[in-house]
Amino acid sequence: MADSQWTKKLVQDHARVAVAIELYTVPFYTTVMTSIKEKDEENEKGAYNILRGILIEEMMHMQLAANLCLALDTIPQMRPPGYSEDIPYLKPGVVINADMEPLNARTLAEMMAIETPEEILEQDPTPGDNKGPQYPYSSIKEMYDALLYGIEQVGENQFGWNTTNQQKLWVDQGYPQIIRNIGDAEKAIEAIKQQGEGREVGHDVRKPYKPSDFPVDPKYQMKNEAANGSLNGPYTKIALGEISHYGRLLKIQQDALHNDGLPKVYTGNDNPDHPLNVELSLKLRMMIAHFSTIWAGLPEGMPAVSPNIFWKAALDLMKDVTVLAESCWKEGVTPDWS
Repeated sequence: MADSQWTKKLVQDHARVAVAIELYTVPFYTTVMTSIKEKDEENEKGAYNILRGILIEEMMHMQLAANLCLALDTIPQMRPPGYSEDIPYLKPGVVINADMEPLNARTLAEMMAIETPEEILEQDPTPGDNKGPQYPYSSIKEMYDALLYGIEQVGENQFGWNTTNQQKLWVDQGYPQIIRNIGDAEKAIEAIKQQGEGREVGHDVRKPYKPSDFPVDPKYQMKNEAANGSLNGPYTKIALGEISHYGRLLKIQQDALHNDGLPKVYTGNDNPDHPLNVELSLKLRMMIAHFSTIWAGLPEGMPAVSPNIFWKAALDLMKDVTVLAESCWKEGVTPDWS
């Protein structure tokens, strides 16, 4: 049952759940992406590059949600996703309990379900005099909208909007990465919704959908370049960044219809105790621990260290888990992140 009124703690809890939602996609999408045999690196619009671009934007979304937590006087709590668990504040099934399988009709449908744009609502989700929280929500968009609404109900001046430990890990975007006020929060959340989860279907869009039905406003298209130009060299261009995640996944689906099926993939058997999976699970936890340190800061008394050191280490670990997941598939083992 939803709380009867908004409180500062409830707003903070919503912000922490937003981080969990963004992190939820990383192991699942990496599992699917690395199952593809042909990386088609020369084909910017190929399935592998599309999924890689979506993953990069999910990392941006995680950064924005984590920065929002700090702005709202709470610390993001990061842990490996539990794919058999429902996510707080969302109705069961809004975020699908993902199947750790290669790219196939089912995993593609599950990714599309996570990124599904919201149909135009017949009415405001908080109509009339009912100003209390309305969870569990039917969509990720509803949750993000409720989070902003909760801030307004509690009062913008009840939050510190502290920028200490907030991160700006990419070059300037058309939207703020550092959250200093409610306006920044609104723009950051709009970037998340425009690019991926939570966008609406345009009023003039009719089924059957096509990828171009889901454009991203140019100011919300991500520029994937490191903030200081030095971390791990030039970044990868976002494939089809002018289209939302759902539109890009729709392109993979439509390409399959025209190309006699989805790209060829590896298959595997469940074996969580395989040495590659043991290492994969360990590296995932190390990566998340580095993320936690970036936003929580080092314990008091420890010497100051630039967050860039932890970010570079986290990026290296992200590359490691990608390589390990692909190695699992090549060994005939399904990647296991538990």
